[in-house]
Amino acid sequence: MKKMLVVLAAFALTVMSAASAQTTTQPGRMGQGRTQDAARTPEQRADMQTKRLTQQLSLSADQSAKVRELALAENQELQALRGKFASADSRKGAGQEMKAIQEKYDAQLKSVFSAEQYTKYLQMREERMDKRKEKMKEGKMKQKS
Repeated sequence: MKKMLVVLAAFALTVMSAASAQTTTQPGRMGQGRTQDAARTPEQRADMQTKRLTQQLSLSADQSAKVRELALAENQELQALRGKFASADSRKGAGQEMKAIQEKYDAQLKSVFSAEQYTKYLQMREERMDKRKEKMKEGKMKQKS
């Protein structure tokens, strides 16, 4: 009887672990974030940025080509910076350097965009940052619960 119980428990444990290993969740927009983005190359990120900005700001073909060139340079700089500040201890200094890269990118975009497009770009970026801050707050609230 004991043998049968042990065999049954081992079988149940095996089935449960196999079932949980095969369970995949389909993450929504929130679950995709950093892990998927970290796997993208600077070229892929630049293409995505260019496509998004072209659609949202109605960029011309010439503007779109210039934006891709600038976005690629920015993403290559950011990737190098991420490599440089890979450890948690050294990330503190990365914020200022990332901000400098962003400011340089914005100044370059200003020369490519019309005044109206640039204003809309800044507004869209601000909205994205607000959403990101809100998600971070929600995440911290969930962790405290």
